[in-house]
Amino acid sequence: MTLRRLIHPTNRRVRLLVGILLAGLFCIQCSRTEAFRQSRFVVAISGQAVGENDAAVMAHVKHLAQTDHITLLEYCLANYEGRFRNYTCTMIKQERINQVVGKEQEIHVKFMEEPYSVAMAWTPETAPIGDRALYAQGRYNNQMLVRPNGVLNQLVGTVMRPPDGPEARRSTLRPINQFGFRRSMESLLKVYRKARSAGDLKEAFGGYAEVGGREAIALVRYLPAKDDYPAARTVIFLDLEYLVPIAVEGYDWDGKLACRYVYKDLAFNVGLTSSDFLPAANGMAPPK
Repeated sequence: MTLRRLIHPTNRRVRLLVGILLAGLFCIQCSRTEAFRQSRFVVAISGQAVGENDAAVMAHVKHLAQTDHITLLEYCLANYEGRFRNYTCTMIKQERINQVVGKEQEIHVKFMEEPYSVAMAWTPETAPIGDRALYAQGRYNNQMLVRPNGVLNQLVGTVMRPPDGPEARRSTLRPINQFGFRRSMESLLKVYRKARSAGDLKEAFGGYAEVGGREAIALVRYLPAKDDYPAARTVIFLDLEYLVPIAVEGYDWDGKLACRYVYKDLAFNVGLTSSDFLPAANGMAPPK
């Protein structure tokens, strides 16, 4: 090949080189985004993370994400406890129940750790049978309060139901009394430890991602097909500032979505009190 041809390649050669380059970039991108491609809230990114934590903390988190998810989640749980007392957020939820993928729900949430209290308000277009739910541990015999939609609300008003009873389980995989970052991390750790003890655990580093505009690091957990495991592949996105799971996605053994939870517009320690978890403060009449 002459020097002239090297310096001035033909159009055909240029197209071939560009095609090879694009194919290579496509393969790299696919390998980075395997865990994220099905979610409109998660965008895979490359390069170094941008977070509000100390560089040493970021290095420690990345090392554990690559080597030991259990230790990392324990570290995040210890960081959470005693630091975050209450918060508000918007939760985007989608679940498959009885082999049917439900519609995506958008829920505005108020949460307080002590006493454990949760108030949920669905946007009108995404609400299931009820558009308001309230659970305050120790009140109303530990029942949750539900405001039915539309005419039903006019007929029966606010009703009380067991938070994790059969009726609740028919409409959600995670009942209201399991909400919260602490209980979510505890639930994840329970499965991780069980799988590791059984020799079933396979974990991978999912890289960095942007979830709802926030920087996150991804953990990918693989489990075999056993009845007591919730998903074949679970992707956990840890917020790099708060060190909480701001998104969790589960996929079954056929690669289909089992569940997705995304937490946006987080505001911690906003001064919530028990009065914020009364029916009147949440657009609900007292139960009859």
